[in-house]
Amino acid sequence: MKQNFTVRQGALDGVEAFLSVARHRNFRKAAAELGVTPSAISQAIRALERKVGAALFMRTTRSVGLTEAGERFLARAKPAFEELVAAGEAARELAERPKGVLRLSVPRAVVPVLLEPLIASFCRAYPEIEVEIAASPQLVDLAAEGFDAGIRLGEFIAADMVAVRLTPPLPYVVVGSPGYLRGRTVPMRIDDLRHHACLRMRRSNGSIAS
Repeated sequence: MKQNFTVRQGALDGVEAFLSVARHRNFRKAAAELGVTPSAISQAIRALERKVGAALFMRTTRSVGLTEAGERFLARAKPAFEELVAAGEAARELAERPKGVLRLSVPRAVVPVLLEPLIASFCRAYPEIEVEIAASPQLVDLAAEGFDAGIRLGEFIAADMVAVRLTPPLPYVVVGSPGYLRGRTVPMRIDDLRHHACLRMRRSNGSIAS
């Protein structure tokens, strides 16, 4: 059975202060390292001890040492905090220098018009990104199918998606051969096409383009 897990609010408060004091065995040096006042460090440690329910440091006027509870807390908290810092640095590095796989779902018709002129310059600008293009007439669910982005006609954009216009409006043009139109009324409005033999496009969702 799936369980829901949540992190308690403020669960990490005071941990960085604790690790700094444990490293220096000195509140003032910890405060200097973190750029805060010794009073702020003391308050953070006291709050952490209240939350943990045990004293973490033995304090005297001359020295600061770890209690047994503090030693146990340090053994578990130090590697966990270092992993969190490393995770933040990894995420920040990705934001500063994008890399990985970029998966795009696009209609086949837009590949030569929109993508081919851009792919080479994009790959030069972002050499660590691998672009994977799925060109298909099918209108796939981007999130469900694992795509990062897609190119769609305006009327296909779901309400909860973020859309960015890529081109000016592209109007549809109705065309007919002179031979066909000879002896027939030339259509002036969309409704006039109901009285003509037309080739019409059926979209991937089953609807017919008007």
